[in-house]
Amino acid sequence: MKTVLFLAAIALFVALAYGQATTCVRDDTDGRPLCNAAEVTARLWRNNWDPTAYWECTAAGVPAVARRCPTEGMFDSATRTCINWFDWVWTPTCKPPSALM
Repeated sequence: MKTVLFLAAIALFVALAYGQATTCVRDDTDGRPLCNAAEVTARLWRNNWDPTAYWECTAAGVPAVARRCPTEGMFDSATRTCINWFDWVWTPTCKPPSALM
């Protein structure tokens, strides 16, 4: 029984890791989204060229607006907030959903 649970846990871990890896498509652009309906819901998006900045979608179909984190702040794409630079960790750049089409 313990072996089955262990193997199930390993399978779940692999499935989650694979799912995360396939949802990110590398992006070498600045990451500016087109602000479609899904992106307006998420609202804040990483600026791939400047970790102290981010993009904000204010309305569907309206170009994203460049914003800057407060002094000593870096944009964290996982939490979609500005955090202290000391806590910031680089993560791979991913295309916003509108760039995948």
